Amino acid sequence: MSGGPFLRVETNNLYERQNLYSVRISRLWLIDRGAKSGWPIRKLIILFGFCFTLFACLSVQAQNVCINPLYKGEFSVDNSRVCVGTPVTITGVPGNLSSVGYNFQYDGKSSIDKVVLTTATTTVYSQPGSYTILQGASGNNSGTGTILCKEVTVLPLDPVKFTAKACSGRQALVDVQLDASTSQYDSYVINWGDGQNSNPLTRAEIATQQAHTYGNAGVYSIRITGRYAAPASCETPLTASQSTLQTVTVSNASAQPAITKLITNSSNSISIDYQAGTGVAVELYQKDASGIFSSTRQRGTGSGTFSVQTNATQVQCFQLVAQDACNNAGQRSDEVCSLVIDAKAGNKRNDVSWQPYAGAISAGSQFRRYRIYRNSSPLITLLDRNIANHVDINKVECGTQYCYTLEATITGTVETVVTSAPVCVTGINGDLPGNFESVIVSVESGRPRLVASLPITGTSSSYTLVVSRASGSPGTFQPIGTVVNRNTFVDSTANTSAGSYCYQLTYLANCGLSSPPSAPVCTVFLGSQSPGSIDWTAPSPFAPGSVVNYTVEVIDSLNGTQREIQAGGNLRFEPPGLNDSESQTQKYRIVAVSNTGRVSYSNFFTLQREATILTPDAFTPNGDGLNEVFIAKGVYADRFSMTIYNRWGEVIYATSDKNQGWDGTASSQPAAAGHYMYRIEVQDRAGLKTVRTGTVLLIR
Repeated sequence: MSGGPFLRVETNNLYERQNLYSVRISRLWLIDRGAKSGWPIRKLIILFGFCFTLFACLSVQAQNVCINPLYKGEFSVDNSRVCVGTPVTITGVPGNLSSVGYNFQYDGKSSIDKVVLTTATTTVYSQPGSYTILQGASGNNSGTGTILCKEVTVLPLDPVKFTAKACSGRQALVDVQLDASTSQYDSYVINWGDGQNSNPLTRAEIATQQAHTYGNAGVYSIRITGRYAAPASCETPLTASQSTLQTVTVSNASAQPAITKLITNSSNSISIDYQAGTGVAVELYQKDASGIFSSTRQRGTGSGTFSVQTNATQVQCFQLVAQDACNNAGQRSDEVCSLVIDAKAGNKRNDVSWQPYAGAISAGSQFRRYRIYRNSSPLITLLDRNIANHVDINKVECGTQYCYTLEATITGTVETVVTSAPVCVTGINGDLPGNFESVIVSVESGRPRLVASLPITGTSSSYTLVVSRASGSPGTFQPIGTVVNRNTFVDSTANTSAGSYCYQLTYLANCGLSSPPSAPVCTVFLGSQSPGSIDWTAPSPFAPGSVVNYTVEVIDSLNGTQREIQAGGNLRFEPPGLNDSESQTQKYRIVAVSNTGRVSYSNFFTLQREATILTPDAFTPNGDGLNEVFIAKGVYADRFSMTIYNRWGEVIYATSDKNQGWDGTASSQPAAAGHYMYRIEVQDRAGLKTVRTGTVLLIR
């Protein structure tokens, strides 16, 4: 076929020829209109013709060659509906066709000259879907371009997904989940694993839960296969590798669940620990006011804990019911009930009471014991279930808080422990604290330290000692401090070197009751009331008790050595050695001993003596060997000077040697008889100076 000057097409495809004819006619019309309208129209005509031609070409290129071929081929397939992996074979090809080829996956848009053909007549599809088989040949009353297409549906063989659940009574349930692939099967068969298969099930039937009861308890493998009704190549069940396999364990009856712990946490909360067989579901039931158990809608599996919000100030009873996968109510646990405890405080006692354990006891269980805890420590164990009270008189102290919990233990296939919520009371004790057993005060490290033996009666585990003080025994006692839960006190504000301090103690129990004040005890104060003695105070540092003797401790000021001197019952001690020049200062302390052998110490005191100077009133330097020299005698002198003056105040003699005196000469000549003045200055070891002046008579 030939066209005008702009188009020449030769084709055997009728559809292509028709499109080309339309393009040619349209171009001729536009050219004619352009000649009459001038050059702009001519440009538009050419442009329009070019676009129309391009569109027509693109349309021809995307055309499905299977639609209205100019010459039709001829063939058949052995199965137009097959499963994945099943061969498809070409049959029924007439003998008048030649140069026959096939494309088994024609895309529906490629032109015949773009399609790859093969002489093979059999193929196997590996993926499900719809496929077009294209036949290209020559003949059948035509030259080349003989075409025929046939559709083939390839069906999937995906495994059927399902879940299997074991139920009580040797029953199993199967839930199937169909998807886009597995819903194409025409029927389904369940192999229950015990030699029994289900009847072929439709899609609607397999979508509902399927059940099967086994003849014996045991472990079984369940498999589901899908089937296609036709063609014949898809009627066989799926092989094991193409099906899903699940295992279930069925038993004659589910194990009995059990409540192992029931704890009342507060006035509105109870926690329950439970256990059941592996994979066994349980549901918690609670008894109502009419005695009927109803579901709390709390469910669990295996072992776990339930938390129940309820009025826990009243006894609440619970039961577990086993729920299998088939939602069948199985065995029930023993009934377990909570405990509610009460406590009231009395004088030196607490009364604890409760309602006896209300839970049912089965043939396989028994009540073992109650156990009462006080402040988290075991108080007493009771074996009789019907006991409902206990009186606690074990060291109940006033002001102390006591918290009680009650625990009940029931044993059977498992041990069940029920624990009440704690209840607390404050102890009452109306007995006044008694007298102190003893009190002692002693000066230690420069501070008064008191040690008390506490009262025996009316005491408590928590107490306070109130300490009062007076300056000396006649003084008025005023509180100066307290100590808590301790029987010793150190008065850090006292100056033990200034005087004696007296003390009283009062025991204050934690409920506010107090003991009588203790008898006063006073520190022993050591001082000096005269230059040559030490003295100490008489009030006793012991209560009760008196001092039977005193000991004077002497600490040498030069070498620090210590010695003791018994003073008996005396309150005064005069140190010996007034003529001992090495004993100007000494350190002392008094040790008081009671009639029970207890000891109390005084403060330390240092006694320092003044330097002593002794001089004669006259001397006689006449050579008779008696009273020849004017010399000063004394003790504790560290530095010494002596000066002699005549009546006109002139120095006629001076020395710094305490062992050397004036021999009655002046300028190496005997001095005239008469009175002479002297000045003697002594400095002791403590640095204190002593000056002595006077007159001496020189006799010839």
